[in-house]
Amino acid sequence: MNFLWLGGVFDEKTVNKFPSMSPASNFWQRGFIDALKNQGHNVQVIGHPLERVWPFGRLFVHAAEATFPDTFTGRSLSYINAPLLRVPVLIMNYWMKARRQIMSVCPQDYLVTFSCLTKATDWAPTISAARNLRKLFNIPWICIVADGVSPPGADGYVYLTWGYYNSAEALSPKMHLDGGIPSKCERANDDPSEYPKAFMYMGALTQHGGVTFLARSFHRLTDKNVELWVCGRGENNELESLASIDNRIKLMGFVSEAKLDELANMAYAFINPRPSDFAPNTLNYPSKLLHYLAYGKPVISTWTEGLSPEYRNLLVQVVDETEKGLVEAMQVVLNMTDKERRSIAIKTEEFNESHAWPRQVDRFIAWLRTAT
Repeated sequence: MNFLWLGGVFDEKTVNKFPSMSPASNFWQRGFIDALKNQGHNVQVIGHPLERVWPFGRLFVHAAEATFPDTFTGRSLSYINAPLLRVPVLIMNYWMKARRQIMSVCPQDYLVTFSCLTKATDWAPTISAARNLRKLFNIPWICIVADGVSPPGADGYVYLTWGYYNSAEALSPKMHLDGGIPSKCERANDDPSEYPKAFMYMGALTQHGGVTFLARSFHRLTDKNVELWVCGRGENNELESLASIDNRIKLMGFVSEAKLDELANMAYAFINPRPSDFAPNTLNYPSKLLHYLAYGKPVISTWTEGLSPEYRNLLVQVVDETEKGLVEAMQVVLNMTDKERRSIAIKTEEFNESHAWPRQVDRFIAWLRTAT
């Protein structure tokens, strides 16, 4: 099949250059596109690098500043990043580039967008362009709803969030696909006793990720031989203050994918502290869980509406979502026997096989053939 993917999916260098881009969203889409291409499908990407609107970001964003992964083919867009001009300029640029692609190369079977809308009526350049292209060229439009609400008008919807997929507000035809296990992660065969017992967090340092809640909870942990490794982008004054008084909290910053993989292989366990009472978390899925599970180690997690029931037996759940409750979950992991850790590794491996990207792409293609 031939897919025209509207939205920026760039290489690691570009993600580092544009702090407003979500590394998690980029990583998720890269995995999906790579899996499609590996199974013989053709994917053309048209996208723009995300920059804060001027004067907080650059006034002109040039296409040459953004590059795609080596295995991708596509076109990056330039745009004027000024208020009132930014969105209409991007809509026009998407329309022109996509129209040229459709008319000059091979026919496209599907348009794909990756959506993170707060309101269904919000203007997004990729979605506006997809609606117009669908109408003019009669190409089915598939909308991947990652965070937020689903925009009307698509021919099919892929929902990452389990709760939203099962809600009355979800639009149809629909399927639930929360993502794939990254295939590049290498499991460490080393004895875990060679490394410090480190809990690891990957993700944004903002409120919705719960990293401050995690650091405050960890600070209450009395075990002095345990560390907390925090990897992510952003500024968090309270987190930095806690790290300054507790030398067990290690702020690694925004590290390369290779360094992230190295640290993950050494980590003792992973933590997803995303707060369930933070309203936006009802409409998103913590994709970091799939990254965590790739390593076959214990994963501590709160329970939010984005998670499907199949995660129940995999995660060490934070039953009481308080600092005391999170400490108790960490103690459960620290007290695990070798047999209990091996049991988790076996269950995780079985889950990973069914959630590998090639398997998820098979499900996606089978759904497309019946839904559109």
